[in-house]
Amino acid sequence: MLKCIKSVWLLSLLSLGYQPVMAHQKASLLEQDSLKVLAALTYRNNQIGNSGEVWQPSGFLIGGEAVPSDEGASLDDIQLQGYININQDYYVAAKVSGHNHNGENNLELENIWFGTELQFVNQTFEFEAGKIATAVTDTLNYHSSMDTFSQAPLSADILFGRHFTDIGARIALVNLNEQLNLTYKLGVELFNGDNFPATSGEGSVSVFSHFTFQHNAFQSQAKFWLMYSEAEQRDDVRYSEGHSHGISLDNVIDSYFTGNTLNAGVYLDGTWSYEQWRFHTEFEWIQAQVDGQVFTTTQSAYVDSVQNAYRLAAFVERKKHSIHLAYELLSVENQFSQTTETFVDQVGLSNYGFEPNRVSIGWHYAFHPGFVLRTEWMRDESNVLDEVNSIVSLGIQWQYDLL
Repeated sequence: MLKCIKSVWLLSLLSLGYQPVMAHQKASLLEQDSLKVLAALTYRNNQIGNSGEVWQPSGFLIGGEAVPSDEGASLDDIQLQGYININQDYYVAAKVSGHNHNGENNLELENIWFGTELQFVNQTFEFEAGKIATAVTDTLNYHSSMDTFSQAPLSADILFGRHFTDIGARIALVNLNEQLNLTYKLGVELFNGDNFPATSGEGSVSVFSHFTFQHNAFQSQAKFWLMYSEAEQRDDVRYSEGHSHGISLDNVIDSYFTGNTLNAGVYLDGTWSYEQWRFHTEFEWIQAQVDGQVFTTTQSAYVDSVQNAYRLAAFVERKKHSIHLAYELLSVENQFSQTTETFVDQVGLSNYGFEPNRVSIGWHYAFHPGFVLRTEWMRDESNVLDEVNSIVSLGIQWQYDLL
């Protein structure tokens, strides 16, 4: 199915006969050259789960880089971001990122892509291609140096392997209704399938619509999206030789998944500024419908799963200080056929009504230009039924513009 979608989508792009937008036409969406470095360092007095144990919330298949942070001090995230504007015609951007976990260091070219603006039938389109992050929602592009909390949202970890990066292309219609003070973006993305829940070559395709409304000191966003992914013999690559995150490979069960996942999401927020105060609230719902087969070398199970993730967040900010709150809850309904209860339990899909949840409270203090002191308290119940972890952390976020 995705191969047919790829062919039709690529043919439609070729048929546009597009013309790059020059500077005098609409250059506001093209930024200036930049080079910046970001980092996040955090100390935690506890961790989610026990050392040496696989983190897999009961009832969910996990993948990507969804591994909770360790107790003690760690370099959560470091990034080098670069952007070059080529004659107001197109741009090239790249991001090198890395992190430290359980004594293991990881550094990679996370993103590299080019983009431009196109004019077609008097409409403006944005086109980007390369190794890109999805645009459907910011939640799926978590980085500790840029985000509110030092732990990734449960929805990002469990449903998408923490952050979504893949080889692909995106085209989006961008427009502004000045009478309604409304900006909207309608887009489609096509990916190779290198990011969980897909597998390489099988692909993912997504469609999204974003709306931004602004009136005086009030701004609101609404995002709606769908993503379809296919997987063939997908395994859990979080724990492997040379990148085990401190987990003994003897504790890892080699299981695989073949099937498809349909995701849907809604994001709503509102921000109001008053003098030196700023107030913000947001709500997000993400659903995953999983249909396929889970198997090992000796046994298998057909699974039909519906997973729902809910997230509520808010903050209040005054001058250099801000207080942040978040509540997250996940639920799952699994149905199995042609299998045994023993096998379902063995691959971690027995749920027993367990709903992973988390409460997070944070205080941020921008004590110096480019530096933010981040303190947090987190109550996490995501790993095992009746296991609750309370974590207090203290950290620094840093950003510096080299260019």
